[in-house]
Amino acid sequence: MTTATTVEELYTDLVADLVPYFMNATLLPNSALIRNSINMVGETGGTVRFPITNAYTNASDVVEGGSIGSASDLDTGPAANITLQKRGIGSNVSLEALSDGGYDLVYRATLQRLGGGLAQATDIAGFITALTAFTTEVGTTSSANTSSRNAIFSPDALGYAVKDDGPLVETWYDVDSQTHQFRGSIRDGYVAIRSNFGVRMTANNTIGGNVVTLGADISSVALGTTTLRVENAPTLDNGNYICALDPAMEYALNEQVALAGGGIAVGSLSDIGNRAFYDGLIGQAVGCAFFRTNNLPAAGVVA
Repeated sequence: MTTATTVEELYTDLVADLVPYFMNATLLPNSALIRNSINMVGETGGTVRFPITNAYTNASDVVEGGSIGSASDLDTGPAANITLQKRGIGSNVSLEALSDGGYDLVYRATLQRLGGGLAQATDIAGFITALTAFTTEVGTTSSANTSSRNAIFSPDALGYAVKDDGPLVETWYDVDSQTHQFRGSIRDGYVAIRSNFGVRMTANNTIGGNVVTLGADISSVALGTTTLRVENAPTLDNGNYICALDPAMEYALNEQVALAGGGIAVGSLSDIGNRAFYDGLIGQAVGCAFFRTNNLPAAGVVA
């Protein structure tokens, strides 16, 4: 028999666990991958402004008492703005499901649907923003949905902002349908602060294809890495850039490296901040740390 106490416990547990579940399930909002992050808890307004830094210049010789100057300022003109976007998802728990299914099963399923749905939508939005802004191509240019846009980028390429300390959950009971209705929402957003700090690596997304048929390979990754180094794009603390791969590209690169008698070495996981970061990291090579994700956009998708 479903009781008010059971529903209250379910709601209390969801409120307590939704934020950590969301943070564990998202890849991009990790502070290691996006250094320019703002948490707007307690702040008014729905827009965030990131000043854009110009390319720094080498220090010049200065005579004693001479002016040093200020050639490496934050740009006072264009800025990168984030307008927060609300995303929402619902999960209805019928009277019978809560009564017959057992508390633990219903709790886990509801948490996965709310937290997982919000997390996936957040990562998809971030990758679409990034890969619309990154216009330099190191793979095979395509606008077909049979190709995916993989990404190679610096942790300083993007900005992220979130309101209200992450996702929120609310609930009510619909007596007509006899369902406990749970609704999760989040307001967050992304912006490309430096579009030249990232590149696309477009490739066919057929699972099992090799690097010849996919249109990108390990040399494409190396070219992307070199392209970012020319721009003086900052790296992760371990000196690598970030390479986000879809499953087809992951398989093809692993196959290529294995056939060459090598391996994509996995670095230290001691500083991993969340589960998505840990589970997604598949190794590092040619100046990139590789992360698998199912949330990369098809080549024809733009913001």
